[in-house]
Amino acid sequence: MAKEATSIYIDDSAIRVLTAKGRQLRKWATMSLDPDLVSDGVILDQDAVAAKVRQLWHEENIGTRRVIAGISGINSLYRTIVLPELPRNLLPEAVRREVGRALGVSLEQLHISWQEIPSPKGEALIYLAASPKNSVDSLLSTLRKAGLNPYLMDLKPLALARASAESSAIIVDLQPANLDIVISVAGMPEVVRSVPLAREATLEAKVPIVKEELERTVTFYNSSHTEKPLEPEVPLLVCGELAEQEDSWKLLLGRHKRPVQALLPATEMPEGFPACQYVANIGLTLKEVPARAGLTHLVVNLNALPEVYQPTPRPPLSQILYWPVLITGIALVILGAYVNINGPRYTSALRAEWESLNQLAAARVTQARTYTEEMEALTQQVTSLEATAEKTVNAFTATRDGLAATRDEVNNDLAQINRLPAGLDLGSVKHSIEGVTVSGWGYDETAVFSYARGLRESGRFSFVALTDMHRGEVQIAFTIFLGK
Repeated sequence: MAKEATSIYIDDSAIRVLTAKGRQLRKWATMSLDPDLVSDGVILDQDAVAAKVRQLWHEENIGTRRVIAGISGINSLYRTIVLPELPRNLLPEAVRREVGRALGVSLEQLHISWQEIPSPKGEALIYLAASPKNSVDSLLSTLRKAGLNPYLMDLKPLALARASAESSAIIVDLQPANLDIVISVAGMPEVVRSVPLAREATLEAKVPIVKEELERTVTFYNSSHTEKPLEPEVPLLVCGELAEQEDSWKLLLGRHKRPVQALLPATEMPEGFPACQYVANIGLTLKEVPARAGLTHLVVNLNALPEVYQPTPRPPLSQILYWPVLITGIALVILGAYVNINGPRYTSALRAEWESLNQLAAARVTQARTYTEEMEALTQQVTSLEATAEKTVNAFTATRDGLAATRDEVNNDLAQINRLPAGLDLGSVKHSIEGVTVSGWGYDETAVFSYARGLRESGRFSFVALTDMHRGEVQIAFTIFLGK
């Protein structure tokens, strides 16, 4: 029997909660968020957002505290890697060794999740998803401050693909402050793109951006799958702000012909349910729902909750009790046999042993007095050591505070560096004493110059230099040095 699941997704504009039992939707609610509480998927004011979550839980009378959480796809990375077939106990270490090379960026600021997916014999096919630590940590900290217990987590683009009943589709979700595009083929998320948008922009202003990003994403997929590009019959499924604006759908495709329709989740929807607003939440609740006949489930269903936040699994009760119960039973049998057979014979010997034990107890009392005197001397030594330790702790605290300031400076630099205009992607960010080296790629030289100009005008760096820009086979690669 299907169990009830509650999902929560927090983006820059709102908190959305959905409770479902299997594919039956039971309860849903939304609470808007003020600007500057969340930016590009990172919760900036955890206390304020946690208070909003508690208020929503109280007003909607949501009984459970266990939730499936969704995380924004902004600045996340996705890869599929192939390893030789290995014993299951060796696979995690092999993935850890390969993930840095596969992603091509520093892993210090990322949480890595992975899943082994069906593959030909002799191979291990691994799907990787990497999320920024600041986004994940701020979300989980906020949920725990609100009294919630996130036991599963997923990235929003993967949840969108899971919510669809189509095996192959192009999914476009436009929200007030972000855009997600997913190309799913035969149940596999092949290309994922998440782009931050200006929250105050109108739908008319966003449609050209959506069209440009859509064309770029499809072009990238087709260039990577020249032997089998996307068929014209693969539908374009829209949700979010685009779902009820059918007049804008034809603008997204331009001259291209492709069926366009609102994304209808593979669930039983009550009358009046605003499906376009809760597609990500539906995809989250479906993580624990088995595939249904006639529907193709998303192949990828990893748990993006970092291991450090996952509870340690308890062994089964039978496993805990087996050996203690067995040993106790054997001891009781032996004791009963011993008493019945040998009791009368050893009564006199037990009395002699009792006298010996009394003498030993008297000696232990004398020894205890000696230990008490030694304990008093040790207590004086401990008092002296505590004073020395306090000085050492103060010195370490000062060092830690200095490192915290450096960490905050690096995080603030990354926040500015991650403000990419549409059309650009980051490749790597390397900090040094002299400054920061940023590498990336895009399709438009103008976007690169605009990005460099924005970094210069931010005032965070002493100087900004575009040290390299050249066109590759498909994209333009660039390197920018930011002086401290």
